[in-house]
Amino acid sequence: MASFASDSLILVTGANGHVAQHVVDQALHHPARPRVRATVRSAASVDALKSYWAEYVDEGRLEVVRVPDITANGAFDDAVKGVTHIAHIASPIIVNPKDVENDLLKPAIRGTTGILRSAKASGTVKAVVITSSFGSAADISKGLRPGYIYTADDWNPLTYEQPADPNLDYSAFPEIYRPYVTYTASKVAAERAAWAYHKSEGEPFRLSVMLPVYVSGLHVLPLTKGAESLSFSNLLIWRCATDAELVPFDFPGWVDVRDVAKAHLAALERPETSGKRYLLVAASTNYAQIADIIRAAFPQLNPPKRKQDFDVYGYDGSPALLELGLGKYIGLEKMVTDVVAQTLEAQESKKTSV
Repeated sequence: MASFASDSLILVTGANGHVAQHVVDQALHHPARPRVRATVRSAASVDALKSYWAEYVDEGRLEVVRVPDITANGAFDDAVKGVTHIAHIASPIIVNPKDVENDLLKPAIRGTTGILRSAKASGTVKAVVITSSFGSAADISKGLRPGYIYTADDWNPLTYEQPADPNLDYSAFPEIYRPYVTYTASKVAAERAAWAYHKSEGEPFRLSVMLPVYVSGLHVLPLTKGAESLSFSNLLIWRCATDAELVPFDFPGWVDVRDVAKAHLAALERPETSGKRYLLVAASTNYAQIADIIRAAFPQLNPPKRKQDFDVYGYDGSPALLELGLGKYIGLEKMVTDVVAQTLEAQESKKTSV
């Protein structure tokens, strides 16, 4: 089995994000002691990562570089120089696109195929893993699909042309999933473009894709703004600990960020994962169950009971356990209690620092 070595150089994009923080951290703690080059968008993020991992920066094992716009032509050309492995986790930040095709679909595709072009041009890259999402597998037109089991063989059937059409009839989709039509379409469009590019160029390196569901669990970097620093999924957990209003329950799958990071690195190390997609999911749950876990572990919070009484589809994430050597997923209770405990501590630190 191929593995990292001390002369390996792993590029991790979007390194200030929740998943990428863990990929960087696990790579730095890998027994082979590979070097890591992390990309972020802003100068402030460069400083934050260098400060947190100062020991590894001083050792010469960690570089942090800026890539302000991952959709720009040649955005990663410099970042990939000398790189042997790539974990491409960054994705374009697009909020409320007015022109879905030009503001969302095309940038999503460019942000993915661009780094593959840079990887091919480098001549040194051996393997690439791309972070997509369950949205690239889910058929949201079918709604909650009680009894159906999603696997990594499923594909979102949305075409590029559907969301690109300004006259698309969103009423054809179940109401609960209408807000996700354009997002999931961008995910599957970017993934299909990646596989198409890889094939058209003669598969110049190994390629695999991760399809995580909601990713929760501990943050690596300090939550300097308390709950305001939480990732979206972790914020949902935190809001279950209060009487805060929640977005409608939509996707039931959850997975711990530490397992997602392990999966990325394992895919880069294992040649047999090339050409494969991996659905990463540890548990199916709902807001009521999350609130019950919080109530039992943190009685002082006394979160309100939440009603969840409908059936929904399931998942099979077992191939990732077997083929990526994960062994066993971290369970839902551990995910939830870790997030709440870390957030409580961060909230207290925020109070005392004011």
